[in-house]
Amino acid sequence: MRKWIVFIMASVLLFGTCGCSDTNNTQTPQSSNTKSNTLVVGCNEMAGVFSPAYYATAYDGYVVDMVFDGLIKRDYDGELVASIAEDWELVEDGKSIVFQLRDDVKFSDGTPLTSADVEFTYLVLADPSYTGRYGSMVKDLVGYEEYFSGNTDKLAGIETNGDYQITFHFKEALRTNLENCTLGIMPRHYYGADFQVGDTSGVEALSSKPMGAGPYQLNNFSPKEYASLSKNTHYFKEGYEIQNIVCKFVDTSTEITELTNGSVDLLPKILEMKKITELRKNDSISLNSYTRNGYGYIGFNCESGPTADVRVRQALAHSFHIDEYLKSDHTDPATGEAFAVGQFYPYSQVCWVVDDAFREQMGKYPFDLEKAEALLDEAGWVKNASGMREKDGQVLELKIAAMPDNPVLSTLIPMWERDWGSIGIKLNIAYMEFNTLADYVEVHSDENVDKWSLFFMASEFAGPDPHEIYTTYHSSNIGSGKSNFSRYRNAEVDRLLDEGKSKLSEEEAKPIYTEAGKLITDDLPVLPIYSSTFFDAYNKKLVDFKTNSLYNWVDALQDAKIQ
Repeated sequence: MRKWIVFIMASVLLFGTCGCSDTNNTQTPQSSNTKSNTLVVGCNEMAGVFSPAYYATAYDGYVVDMVFDGLIKRDYDGELVASIAEDWELVEDGKSIVFQLRDDVKFSDGTPLTSADVEFTYLVLADPSYTGRYGSMVKDLVGYEEYFSGNTDKLAGIETNGDYQITFHFKEALRTNLENCTLGIMPRHYYGADFQVGDTSGVEALSSKPMGAGPYQLNNFSPKEYASLSKNTHYFKEGYEIQNIVCKFVDTSTEITELTNGSVDLLPKILEMKKITELRKNDSISLNSYTRNGYGYIGFNCESGPTADVRVRQALAHSFHIDEYLKSDHTDPATGEAFAVGQFYPYSQVCWVVDDAFREQMGKYPFDLEKAEALLDEAGWVKNASGMREKDGQVLELKIAAMPDNPVLSTLIPMWERDWGSIGIKLNIAYMEFNTLADYVEVHSDENVDKWSLFFMASEFAGPDPHEIYTTYHSSNIGSGKSNFSRYRNAEVDRLLDEGKSKLSEEEAKPIYTEAGKLITDDLPVLPIYSSTFFDAYNKKLVDFKTNSLYNWVDALQDAKIQ
């Protein structure tokens, strides 16, 4: 599953016993200086979609991961381990998976979690009315098509046996089957008291007021300000000694000041070289560093406008000086230390398909204005008397959806204006806040398809498997509420991605994903700009705080403590 982001960088108010959010309360949380067991985390603004079935951004995902727990999850070494499930058994090489649930798991209101809640959670994803982006997690279950089409109200691929055993039956023994069992479990009595097949609106309506069986419960969400959480007293695992978490929304221009003056205790996933250089000089701050499981990228509109032509997309890649950008924003001028690398392929550096041999096979787009101009000429965009590219009487205009005050875009946009402008392309930049942009290209993408040419975002992947790109590039994921934002279609890529997940071993799967990577790199539905090193910066009062590419700050809360 891909979580997408743009740029990453306490008092607790209780409202009843369900751990739900009260979005009307605007009282500011107390600082960490007045709450010894409160961790204040600096974050970008959240959209407030705190549902494992509906959230889209990494920021909302932080709350989701604190409030909900799944059958299985990744440990520090990146391995899938039991969580709500006590153990599991793979039958017929994983064609069926039998989960034995723990009998001591409770939701934050004290209600026991049973197999009925697990079944309900996955039925929501399979429902014909479901509008979220995680439907691919259930499409391989036996009977999915019949259930989704409304021909039956029973999904044959899910079988419960008493309160604490559930079996998932898949159509094939796929490598990805176990990974599809990681979703956070939602309580049926809260989300689905009136649930009926064909109507998931009641589940979606509670997205801003979550209840789960995770280590924390959401107490208050104040848009544009903060989200506050407290320890779920019913949580079944040991650890999680930090009682209160406040996600405070901070501006990227002031976040370092807030960390050093104690307004926040933790800034996860900083990537700007200048900030890291500054923080390394501060003896009160610790830094964890690791390779990002994702990348910053330009997303092109492959369905509408000039970027629907692959030659235009390739021309834009050849006429954008990415190496210059990497040197200016991701290299320490004093030491030459690089904080990021460039890439053009669709997998993260952490993905197990990526190695030196793979990189050698991928296409590249070196800065070459002559090549870019030739591609535009070939596509029919020729220069008019004023030097602008024109076709059928229309000037080549790029409609760029961008966010204001974004440090990455503050560098990129002047470069685009210089580089793309030099070959006769007009830029029309529309600024919008992050949540508006997210809504623009994902939630209501069908109605906005002709209103934009490209945007800048960043992505993160949940694990190291190349299947993580499936929802980004498979054509079945085009449409409002789905993850193929570029609306990219390639039947051969679809076939390869479908074939790839059927291979049980990495050795068998790797050549298939390599071929898919070649095709996607040639088609260029997205242009990766950088794959960076991430730094988690935090006050040294936070100890036993271990993070890496596959184990983020929320995961690390299990062992972390405040001295």
